[in-house]
Amino acid sequence: MSANKSTAKKLPPIKMRFKKREDITLDECLGMYELFKVYYQNTPFSQFLEDFSNKTGAHIAKRKTDGKVVGFSTGVARTIEVDGKPTRILFSGDTVMSKEYWGTKAFPQSFFRWLLSERLRHPTLPMYWFLISMGYRTYLILANNFYKYYPNIDGDDPKLKEVAFAAADNIFPGKLNRETGLLDFGDDACALSDFVTPITEKERAVPKIAFFESRNPGWAKGDEMACVGSMDWVSFGRVILDARRTLFKKGTRKMQKQASSAVVNHKPENVEVTVDDIYSTNSDSKTA
Repeated sequence: MSANKSTAKKLPPIKMRFKKREDITLDECLGMYELFKVYYQNTPFSQFLEDFSNKTGAHIAKRKTDGKVVGFSTGVARTIEVDGKPTRILFSGDTVMSKEYWGTKAFPQSFFRWLLSERLRHPTLPMYWFLISMGYRTYLILANNFYKYYPNIDGDDPKLKEVAFAAADNIFPGKLNRETGLLDFGDDACALSDFVTPITEKERAVPKIAFFESRNPGWAKGDEMACVGSMDWVSFGRVILDARRTLFKKGTRKMQKQASSAVVNHKPENVEVTVDDIYSTNSDSKTA
């Protein structure tokens, strides 16, 4: 019984790294879209390509055994003005990881290398990670792992709110509702597939998830919440010096306790769609 349990949990190893848009192959792009259309609704390939043309590149996760794409996260790095001062913004766009690989360390490792590289390349500029959150899991990456972030269950920092809104206006002009902090992409906005991140009573019992839902009640229909995390040198140093955890590891920091830290299982109990299912379905449709 223990042997079967061990076998069931074993997955082919993966490798993830950030690639510039111009270096990404057509096969990689198609693999990204095959994943995307399973986990998100209402996005034709033409729109996916148009959105990706505005990105700097993407973190791409591949299985080492066969090179198949099992996850990706698009990214944008640009300098904008906030309160009249140049500010470096790193934006994480579409992010998808095949469900059987949820909880893998490959993504946080690739993401952290990207953050560190940008921080070292622009040592004097204020720097922030900007993201828009439709699902609570994306928000928890920010809320559980950054020392200074917005929106925050412990109270919003006006400066971080200003940065989040400035970044939203720069990347998605005209889409931000400044009263709610949400971006509305209209009736045709892509939405998460129903099985991806449902919020049940079990999730609502976690304060940070309940907070996310209270700030983004329209998440299920595609509303996105503008979020930002500070990547100042002090915060970076605290992360690196905290030997008991990495940037994306779960738990409570000893140095700065966040009220109501979320304790959730990021690995699914049941996997409805696997990478092999996605590729075999695509193959069958081409044959037919």
